[in-house]
Amino acid sequence: MARRITIPVRSFGSEAGVPTVQELAEWLNGKRGEEADLVTYRLERSLDGQEDVAVPAAGGVFYGERWRRAFQGMADGVLVDEPGIDPSALIADAHLIGARRRDAWLSLPAPHLLGFRDAYMGDVEEFNETIADSYARLAREMRDLGVQGHVLVAEEADAIELERLAGRKVLFFPKNPTKFDLELLLEYQGALVLPANDLNRAADLVERFRVRKLILLDPEAKDLAAAAELVDPDMLEAGGYCEKSCPDYWKSLVERAFIPR
Repeated sequence: MARRITIPVRSFGSEAGVPTVQELAEWLNGKRGEEADLVTYRLERSLDGQEDVAVPAAGGVFYGERWRRAFQGMADGVLVDEPGIDPSALIADAHLIGARRRDAWLSLPAPHLLGFRDAYMGDVEEFNETIADSYARLAREMRDLGVQGHVLVAEEADAIELERLAGRKVLFFPKNPTKFDLELLLEYQGALVLPANDLNRAADLVERFRVRKLILLDPEAKDLAAAAELVDPDMLEAGGYCEKSCPDYWKSLVERAFIPR
């Protein structure tokens, strides 16, 4: 049998579905004496099927509901008082994630997807910087408790967010890379995320920017083999972001994540 190179799979999150009333009630019965709600349930379920994923990630866009509540001075998403943060619920979630997977990241929406507005500071740039800095503080609180890093699901490349947040432990995930300003993203982030069928865009970007990781979304083995013609195999990852039928999704992605030799 020909030798093959296994490519690690990275999760960008799972949009765990909403349970039935009966499913949630049965789950809550097992959580007696613990603080738990629908977000807790979805966060726990989001790791289902990721046992063989090299870089797992709990959460997804749905986790924005919890994250939003950690911002103080807000009323219905509008800043009306002195800004602050309350990480208490996130700390409990960090313990939950660590109990399931000690190597897991956490996925959530980037700041612009939370739709916060300002009615207090009176300066758009200062407001956006404050929100981004609060994100960084909350993320640090969770990392101090063992969460390995944060995936920020993004629909647009925002220079303030990228400057304040992008780094080794915070990875921006362009949900629709075909409409995303990847050039701006790569000025701050060394990971290039592309759908497998957009691999033809990689050569130019790899040449122009310092790309440390090329992450192909939902690739087949042939896509990874083609990518290995552009970069070293140890720079490659197979990325996934699940929106339904997640256990089967991750199993299939792991099985396809190799380069035949």
